[in-house]
Amino acid sequence: MPKYQFDKWTDLYANRTGRLKSSAIRDLLSVTQRSDIISLAGGTPYTRDFKLEKIVSATTACMLNQGNDALQYGGSEGHVGLKKHIVKMMSADGINVDTEDFIVTGGSQQALDLIGKIFIDPGDVILVEAPSYLGALDAFTCYEPKVVSIPLDEDGVRVDELEARLRELAAAGIKPKFMYLVPNFHNPAGVTLSAERRRRLIELSREFGLLLVEDNPYGRLRFEGEDIPSLRALDEHVIYLSTFSKIFSPGIRLGWIMAPHPILEKIIFAKQSADLCSSSFTQRVVEEFLNENELDPYLNQLVKTYRSRRDAMLAALDEFFPPEATWSRPRGGFFVWARLPEFIDTTEMLAEAIGQKVAYVPGRAFFADGSGANFMRLAFCYPSEEDIHEGIKRLAGVVKDQISLYHSVAGLLRAPAQTEEKAGN
Repeated sequence: MPKYQFDKWTDLYANRTGRLKSSAIRDLLSVTQRSDIISLAGGTPYTRDFKLEKIVSATTACMLNQGNDALQYGGSEGHVGLKKHIVKMMSADGINVDTEDFIVTGGSQQALDLIGKIFIDPGDVILVEAPSYLGALDAFTCYEPKVVSIPLDEDGVRVDELEARLRELAAAGIKPKFMYLVPNFHNPAGVTLSAERRRRLIELSREFGLLLVEDNPYGRLRFEGEDIPSLRALDEHVIYLSTFSKIFSPGIRLGWIMAPHPILEKIIFAKQSADLCSSSFTQRVVEEFLNENELDPYLNQLVKTYRSRRDAMLAALDEFFPPEATWSRPRGGFFVWARLPEFIDTTEMLAEAIGQKVAYVPGRAFFADGSGANFMRLAFCYPSEEDIHEGIKRLAGVVKDQISLYHSVAGLLRAPAQTEEKAGN
């Protein structure tokens, strides 16, 4: 059967399928998995330092201690044994929560889809950062909202811009359904929302009745500086998402979502219609692992690894990138966000980069309105320091070629005008 064929079912699809699109990052995977490509594209956690024998031991313990239950359906809310460990983790982060206050999901990506499912009707206004996590944009876009973007700077979302937009919307009789944010070590921008802005954001949410959705996959991956209280720690009405993907393993596909109980009830109903329950087996394997092992020593090693790779990327950018470019200097997480001259389109430039055996994610994918053409996301989480150095060197060559080409063409375009001007004199 051929892979591509005429689609005779077009008239049967729901209108929303017209808004479905492939992930820009997933589209790159087939290229970036080539051994000759240095990939600075995917936010792939580094799992090679993980002691696999501990997973084998936890899996064995799971089958010996909970085998019948592990192979059976579980509750939609999640396995209580695992949830007790999550409660301890959240308590360490300054969030007081009980097992009944959240549910386990198939990664935080499922939580994003469930939020869209229970809140968004076609035409509803939602607020996001600009740029924003593209997985969230993809999850929400399916439900046909009107997306209003609020710009970021080095201290996170511009709360002054947010206040102005909220007042404009209120004057027009429009109440946004929610605002989605990644406050810690932002994906893709790498910035962290300042403590002052967090407090102001909570004030605005209360003044305008704005529901906040806080996505925190990277909060435990801080390289330097003091921890800042989460939005959820400041206000219990915040919806809070997190995941084991960045701190344990993305392969187990486990995350969690906390919300006020009336909202959580709707989320549970939506989850039941989606998958009945998250994997009983993987939940119990992780529970057994956490029964016997502390996660902090592994996280400390991860932070050390990621910090060194962040430093390697920043040093290479300082050494090789042209002065026309700027970039973020993240204090944690996975990503550096680079800004190139406005005449460069990083989507178009990607083919040139691939030709030089290096990959990144073009910036346009992270903006709801399709802007951001001159930005790129660079991931330092997975490649070695040597590959980061070489990858940035290759990429810098591509960027410099683009700048040189632009100035050459611009010079040629100016030349006739100058000739005519002299002739007129």
